[in-house]
Amino acid sequence: MNSVTQLNDGWEQVKLAIREDYRGDANLEKARIACMAGLNDAAINYIWNLTMHDLYRKITTYGIEYFASAISWNGSPLRTVEDLHEVKDYEIINGAYSLGILLPEAHFHLQYCREIRNKFSTAHYPMGEVDNIELLNFVKNCVKYVLTFDLPNPGLQIKDLINKLKAEKLKDEDKTVLQIEGQPLKIRGAIMHSLFSQFIKQDCDATLKSNIKALSPKIWSSLSDEIRSDIALRYTSLADLKSEDETREGEEFLKLVGGIKYIPDGNRAFFFNRSAQQYLDSHFGWDNFYNEPVYAKALLSLDKEVPIEALKKYVLSIVCSFVGNSYGISDAAQVYNCKMLSGLSQMGVDMVFKLFATNLDLMGKMTYMKPSARMKPLMEILKEKTIGSEHEIMFKFYIGSDAAAIRKYFKEKYDERTMLKEK
Repeated sequence: MNSVTQLNDGWEQVKLAIREDYRGDANLEKARIACMAGLNDAAINYIWNLTMHDLYRKITTYGIEYFASAISWNGSPLRTVEDLHEVKDYEIINGAYSLGILLPEAHFHLQYCREIRNKFSTAHYPMGEVDNIELLNFVKNCVKYVLTFDLPNPGLQIKDLINKLKAEKLKDEDKTVLQIEGQPLKIRGAIMHSLFSQFIKQDCDATLKSNIKALSPKIWSSLSDEIRSDIALRYTSLADLKSEDETREGEEFLKLVGGIKYIPDGNRAFFFNRSAQQYLDSHFGWDNFYNEPVYAKALLSLDKEVPIEALKKYVLSIVCSFVGNSYGISDAAQVYNCKMLSGLSQMGVDMVFKLFATNLDLMGKMTYMKPSARMKPLMEILKEKTIGSEHEIMFKFYIGSDAAAIRKYFKEKYDERTMLKEK
């Protein structure tokens, strides 16, 4: 018995395997007739049209706005089944897979079916003939991976989520996080993009903003680096457009989720330098012991991976606060300073020694006893790091000397430098 006869005799079984609402579809009957007439290329086209229409329905049922995000759609807005006709078949399959509507195995077989349809059906001038076995396999895959499955449950609708977050402060944040994490990766990305957009608005509802602050760090951890980088690039574009209010809120958002490191290096250096300068200004300004902790915390929130262009000012601000001034230190800032010092790279450790040897403000501080007494605790933090050979002598001196000896050393160095400067 040949495959056409098998398909003809088993057509009722094929129909029973298909979802009930499609069993009477005209495309299905036309495919059967074409098959019996030996028009395999036409039969393929009819089955494929039915398969794609079912994917359209599944996509719109799940949430067509998610689909547009899943394929990074840049065309006309997608709102209805008819709009999806503007999308290429391969994008329909890829998008359905990204949404979790299609399993990985289905994605593979359907992309192969798409190639068969494009090259061997009446949709285009065929490259050749499709034999009966290939036709049987084509019908089987379309039925098995698409037409047999019910429509999916609607995905978490972004509009509904935003309305929920506006309505009242969440009582069970973890429940909402689990609901979001249960969505496919592309959908989580679309949700995070939406939360970012809402957060940076100047008229963002206070309850919504509070809920976004609670949810975003947890959702961020479930995203891919690609999605995180996309959001960081959106922030960069805000800065480029000089949208000061939105830029400020965007920066707060990225600090909140730990996303500063995803900003391109050139842009990151600006934020590190600015934050370090604010820290230095607070240290040398009025009531510094009270003001420093806020800026120390802000600098720590940026990231441990400090751009080379910002390393000098970053290290200087931390060391200045750590050693303090002639009156003492800002106690509340030290927990942040210690974390940043402990996280310094090899280049950062080298920079500490270079600043003590060259920076006049820092050298001037060390001519007082209280800052000099802080040198040994500073070296204790750095001793776990690799000290470059060019700094070993100074390291041994700093960690092995008392405050008086260190003060004397820096007073001589400071006087020498200032006299040279005067000349």
